Amino acid sequence: MDVPMKFHTPTELERARKKGKVIGWFQGAAVVIGAAFLWNLLGWIPTVLVIGAVVYVLYKLVSKSSEGDAG
Repeated sequence: MDVPMKFHTPTELERARKKGKVIGWFQGAAVVIGAAFLWNLLGWIPTVLVIGAVVYVLYKLVSKSSEGDAG
């Protein structure tokens, strides 16, 4: 298996390093923004779940009492 050897110039190597560093910064920023969004969202999830549970329990209580009155 003959693999052609390709040598890169120092300019190409430096450009690739800079490009990799910039991509890394963008990826890091995306992770931080995503984590902040998720952290902010998690504050609402328990509130929505509790409100949903209370509404469900009230619905069950109201529907049972109306069924009992009818029979």
